[in-house]
Amino acid sequence: MTQDELREKFISEMPMYKAWGDIVTNSVINKLPQGINPNIFFKIKPEPRVKSLNSLIEKAFFRPGKNYIDPYNEITDKVGTRFVVLLESDIEIVKNIINNNNDWDVSLDRDYEEERKKHPLIFDYQSVHYVVRNKYDIPYENGIIKSGTPCEIQVRTLLQHAYAELTHDTIYKPNFAVPDEVYRLSARSIALIETTSELFRKVKEAIDMKYKNDNEYLNQLKMLYSSIKPPDTVERMNYFIYDSIRSICNSVSIDDLREYIDEHPEIATAINKGYDKYLLYRQPVVLLLLYLAKEHRYKLKSVWPYTMEDLAPLFIDLGINPYNYH
Repeated sequence: MTQDELREKFISEMPMYKAWGDIVTNSVINKLPQGINPNIFFKIKPEPRVKSLNSLIEKAFFRPGKNYIDPYNEITDKVGTRFVVLLESDIEIVKNIINNNNDWDVSLDRDYEEERKKHPLIFDYQSVHYVVRNKYDIPYENGIIKSGTPCEIQVRTLLQHAYAELTHDTIYKPNFAVPDEVYRLSARSIALIETTSELFRKVKEAIDMKYKNDNEYLNQLKMLYSSIKPPDTVERMNYFIYDSIRSICNSVSIDDLREYIDEHPEIATAINKGYDKYLLYRQPVVLLLLYLAKEHRYKLKSVWPYTMEDLAPLFIDLGINPYNYH
């Protein structure tokens, strides 16, 4: 294939590759597990990119070390998409989606974990590269995406992406002779990325454990609140208040709180009274606040994270002067 033939063919197929890149990208995003927000999970918005014509010609005919027999069909990154996540464990989520899509055939072109196992003493460029090809013709607005059309998918952590942005075009696709010291610095950078990724994992595990324990308690608190009124839960608000007051209510189990509420009907009365007026009254955590207002009012004031004007209605509805107990 000549340069003119490649140019003409690629220009005619660019819309097809763009459409295929969009389908692949959206398919991965739409198949994220329930509860994962793609706007948070992906640290850079996934956007497919069709290779520029000049870049394709350079790679096909002028790239050192590339001896293509059929460059147009052998080059598989004419369109590509990239998924950048925070943690290495997040990469596994994306890999699982890619590997279990029945609409395409998958080939794994590069997996840094496998390379790490084969060469444990080498610290090198890290990324997961797939090529996916649609099994069937797919109609799109301007025509048909022919079966077997390739799309490259890269999956990286944010740290890996930062490294790739800095080094990939200069070290791994060099335009000049790279000094040995640059390779050494590069290897040290990768080693640091691996160490940092491991520390990130441990931090995430610790956060998840704390969140799991808090989440279980607050879910039970929500169920208890539901026996009085339907909660209108603002999760962030409940977690923040609970975290602020936990030092004085850690020993209060849900069973203890349920028994206390049964013995003190004025708590349910207060919730019913303030439910339509105050957002705080519609939060499950208000049960703890009403309990503390009756039993540990001095301590509650000392740890309350907002203003006394926000807390005062609780005391008033319990028959306590909010400004005369200190």
